[in-house]
Amino acid sequence: MNDETKSAAADEISESASADFQEQEDERDIRIAQLQQELDQTKDQLLRRTAEMDNMRRRHQAESVTLIFEANKRLILELLATIDDLERTLSVIKPDEHTPLTEGIELVYKNFQKILEKNNVKPFEAIGKPFDVHLHDALMEEVRDDVEPGIITNEIQKGYMMNEDVLRHAKVIVAKKAE
Repeated sequence: MNDETKSAAADEISESASADFQEQEDERDIRIAQLQQELDQTKDQLLRRTAEMDNMRRRHQAESVTLIFEANKRLILELLATIDDLERTLSVIKPDEHTPLTEGIELVYKNFQKILEKNNVKPFEAIGKPFDVHLHDALMEEVRDDVEPGIITNEIQKGYMMNEDVLRHAKVIVAKKAE
């Protein structure tokens, strides 16, 4: 073989190797792009699942808080009936009739008051205030000339708030004008 033939064969081999190398490089670039796309999709799925887990955890915590609040609310509502009975009992005891029994009733009443306070339960004033459907239940109306219409004149049952929510509406009598 002469030098020209060797050179042509070498050029041909070099071109073939260069074409093979270019083809391998192109395939590698395509494979890298595919892997990058798969990686991006996997990252996106991971971020979405992490967000879903965070949302589920927050929802679960909120539901737990709500369940506890509702359970406390039901229990306190049941206690309010007993507190009402104690208040009625204390209201009929005359000041000069203090006996160990009346002192015991007062102590029980004070302990119930502490429980309410500890749970942010407070009675709210109704008498002399304008009637508000969000706070009061009107049991009846009474004709009054000395009070503006729509003003509460008597409270049959105390209303209570727990935090900023109405726990129990006050049962009231509301003034109205004579017809």
